[in-house]
Formats: sequence, C-alpha cells, structure tokens
Amino acid sequence: MGLCAITACGRPIRGVRPDVEALARAQETLAAAPALVRAGCLDCLVDAVRDYDELRSVPALAAEATAEAARTAALVALRERELGIEATNALGQSRAWADTSPTLSESMALLFDVSDTLLERGDGGPVRSDAEMAAAARAARNRAAWTESLRARADEDELTAYLWVAFNCAYNSPTNAEVEQLLDAVPTLRDTPLIRYRIATCTALKIPELADLFDANPRFLEITYYKGLDGVIKGDLDEADAQFARAYEWRPRWASLANTRGNVFMTAEDFEQASAFYDQALDVNPAYVQAMLGKVRALTFAGRYVDALAAADALLALERWFIGDARYFRALNELQLARYDAAWDDVERAAVLITNAEVPKLAGIIAVQRQQVDVARAKFEEARRRNGMDCEVPFYLGSVLVEQREWARSVEAFVAAAGCFDEWQVDIEGQIARIRASDAPSARQARQIARREQQLAAQARMRATAWFNTAAACFNLARHAEARQYAERVTDDPQFGPRARDLLARLPGGTGSGTP
Repeated sequence: MGLCAITACGRPIRGVRPDVEALARAQETLAAAPALVRAGCLDCLVDAVRDYDELRSVPALAAEATAEAARTAALVALRERELGIEATNALGQSRAWADTSPTLSESMALLFDVSDTLLERGDGGPVRSDAEMAAAARAARNRAAWTESLRARADEDELTAYLWVAFNCAYNSPTNAEVEQLLDAVPTLRDTPLIRYRIATCTALKIPELADLFDANPRFLEITYYKGLDGVIKGDLDEADAQFARAYEWRPRWASLANTRGNVFMTAEDFEQASAFYDQALDVNPAYVQAMLGKVRALTFAGRYVDALAAADALLALERWFIGDARYFRALNELQLARYDAAWDDVERAAVLITNAEVPKLAGIIAVQRQQVDVARAKFEEARRRNGMDCEVPFYLGSVLVEQREWARSVEAFVAAAGCFDEWQVDIEGQIARIRASDAPSARQARQIARREQQLAAQARMRATAWFNTAAACFNLARHAEARQYAERVTDDPQFGPRARDLLARLPGGTGSGTP
C-alpha cells in the first residue's frame, strides 16, 4: 500500500519528475551561451547574461548558470566602463550573483579588484577624478602580484582572459609586439573575437582588424566608435561623424562619444554644435571634466561670454581639475566683458599653473586695459620668449614700447610683427584655398572661410598700424630714410593714409607725395 501510494500504482505523479524536454532545451541554451560571450560584442554579452539568468531557474543548471552569469555580467560592466557608456546595473548584478556561492565569490574576488581599477578610456583622455586616481594608485601598488595571478589563470574563462589583456594594456605599457605576446597566455581563447577586439584596442588602434571583426559580426557596433576616432586621426571629419552617428544611434547615453563629437565640431569650428554635444556628455556624467572644459572653450569661441563664465565656474567648483585652464578662460571672457580687475586676478592665478605663452600674452592685454604699461611690457616680453611665432605679441609689445617712447625697440618689434603677419597671410590664404577645394559641406566651408577672412582683416589692420608706427618711431629717431620707406607702405590706407602723407611732407625734402 505504501509503495502504491508513492508511485500511484506505477503511474508518474505530475510535477515529481523533471520535464526532460525542457531540461534538454535548457542544456542546449547553456551550451550555446559561451559562443555569444566569445563573439565579443556588447550586445552579444548582454544576450548571454539574459540567457544565463533564465537558466538559473533550472535547478540542475542553476550553479553553473549563476557562475557564468556573474562572469559575463562583469564583462558587460567592464565594456561599458571602457567605452564610457552610461553604466547599467551589470556590475551590481554580477556581485550579487557571485555572493550566492562562497566558492564563486572567492574565485571572483581578484577579478572584481582588477576590474575596479580599469578606467574609462573611451576618449583616450587622462585620469579625470579622485576616484580614478585612487584606482590607478591601487593598480600600481598591486601591479606585479596581479599580473602574475592573472597570468596563471588567464585561460580559465572569458572574463579572466579579457582582464589579463586589459590590465596589461592599462598598466604594463606593452609595445605592439608585446601586445601580441599576451595571447600566449590564452591559447584556448586567443582567436575569439572577444579577445581579438581587446588586443586591437590595446595601445594603438588596429582599425583593419576591428573592421574585419565588424564585417564578420555587424552587431559589433562599438567598433563604429573606433572607426570614428580613426577618421578624426586622418582628418576626415565627415567620415568620423558618420561613424559616431551610428554609434550614437546604438547607445545615445554615451558620455565619451558625446565629448568626442564635441571635439570634432570644435575642429570644424561649429562652436554652438560643439557646446550642445558637451552638454549631452554632461547630462550622462555631470562631473565629466573634459566635457566641462570643452564647453567653456566652445562658449568662449562662440562669443557667449556670460555663459562661458558660468561654465568655467562649474569647473572651478570641483576644486581640482583644469583649474589653470578654467582661470585662463575666465580671464579671457572677463576681458571681453570689460571686467578688467577680475580678469587680472584670474589670469594671475592661471599663471601659477600654466607655463605657456598664451597666459602672459593675455595678462599683457589686460594690463594695457588697466593702464599698467610697465606690467604689460614685462608680460609681452615673457610671452615672446616663450613663443616667437605669435605675430600679435611683438605687435602688442611695440605698442607698449611706443607708450614708453622706446622708439628704437618699438621699431624692432613692429618690423618683426609686420613680417610675421605677411607669413601668416600666406598661410591663411592657403587654408582658404584648401577649404574651397575640399569636399566639406558648403555650410562648413562658408563658416571656416568667413572666420579666416576675419583673421585676415584683423591682421591687415595690425600690419598697417605696425608700418605707420614704425615710420613715426623712425621719424622720432631722425632715421628719415627708414621713416619714408615705412610711411610709403600705408599712404593709400583708409585709416593711416592721411597721417602717412603728412609725415612724408614733414621729412627733409618731402612733398607729401612720397617723392623727395
């Protein structure tokens, strides 16, 4: 009786025996999921996590499915971080699954530690936060030990193999030859797209290999971002942004992509569009300091001085990143708004942190507006020592020397400036010719040509000023032949022509006509 009650007299009781067909299907899914992981694309990894998660409900497969789900979710989180895509909860889910088993948790502890030190490198930028600095410092302290531990386990599974390559790329600075040698530690996985992708993005981008991976698997849409970067490197902005647009359509919440697109539009001199993309980056990551600085620059060059000041203040509020740059651009925008004392304070603070020629040049211009001639002269001389190729600096220096009645030195500065402007003119005219001959969109051509024509007009005015001031200085030095030579260069100038002709008339034997 008892036996018959348990077995229902030989007939199976519903629910007691497992569904053999369902288990077989689950086992097929489990067997197929590793191929998704090894395919390497982010969407492939996400699909694999979904499949593993569903298999966790099958008791016979739960332990294996949970372990694979944890490892694959960690790969998803790592790829998101590397690209700079807005993070999902993949890392938190990976840790939660790992914590369901003491054995799994212990085996993944090192992998989580290593993953936590791998920083976002989607835009190739430097460390950008205190957290990233701390992570990099931790990796440096553990570099040797972690390298050896990863080497010993590298071929165990996809996550460890990927981390072996990624950690070496980030912290062991391999040469191109050494990058390929990393594959020796992962003989089972070395030819999988997952690992080939990471090798191809390790040091220098291997675009042909990435293109082959994309051609073989069009779901590898993150590769369009690297194709865009290749376009930027080659100067093909249209191809770059076409690739970036594909990447953006795939993952619109992508801070480093938005920042890079902002940089492309800065290069194309479309400052309003650049600012819009920097805003998109900051919408995803409000503390993205590269995008914050990019926005300051874009707004400054767009002539939106008040907005640029607000953007600089937001960067300064972080109290750590790009402080010198933020102070410099504050000063530049305050100068445009005639806030000269505030501009002076900011440019002096910038000078403590930045040692290029632009800071003393700006300081000299501000000092002129504050009627501090001696200070302006010192700043322009410093700028000239740092960069002898900037035509405006000797021009400004000459103007200050005129105020100080340093006639001989002003002649030297103005002659240098005028000659430099002649060279600049040739260069800018060449740029305009190349823009007109390019395949760039007409709107971009018109914008870039107009900007350069404005530069030519401004330089023409400074050159004419330089020649007249040189003539006047030579007159004051009684160097009459030189005074005549320089005055004759501007007799037809609408601004200086009458004054130049008057100066010529005052020279010995002068008639005002330019002939003795």
